[in-house]
Amino acid sequence: MSSAKKKIKILVIVLLFFFSFLIFKAVESSLVYYLTVSEALEVRAQSKIKRLRVSGIVEKGSIKKNMDGSITFNITDLEKSIEVEYKGEIPDIFKDEIEAVVEGELVGKTFFANKLFAKCPTKYEEDLASSEKVSLAK
Repeated sequence: MSSAKKKIKILVIVLLFFFSFLIFKAVESSLVYYLTVSEALEVRAQSKIKRLRVSGIVEKGSIKKNMDGSITFNITDLEKSIEVEYKGEIPDIFKDEIEAVVEGELVGKTFFANKLFAKCPTKYEEDLASSEKVSLAK
């Protein structure tokens, strides 16, 4: 085998390893773990998990607007709670006792969120279903 063919094979193998490593790192960095409040507090000690997505119910009376435009509130899974600090656009349906999903990092006992999602309560779905039945009957 000529030395030129050996060099090409080595180059191809090195490129395959390089691109495999890049793909692995891209997938690893895009992973976001989805946890409950209790699970997030337990996982906090594991340094490998940096970005989290935590789901919980907004505690009644905990929403406070700060001077810098951010808000702080507590979410709970009815066992434990986390204080959340969020700066960004607030969903229209965001209020007390609604299920919220926050994405960000847990530092100490405060969760610094850069994304906030409010889940639509099921009572709206029931109202929509009953209004559709009425409108079909007319």
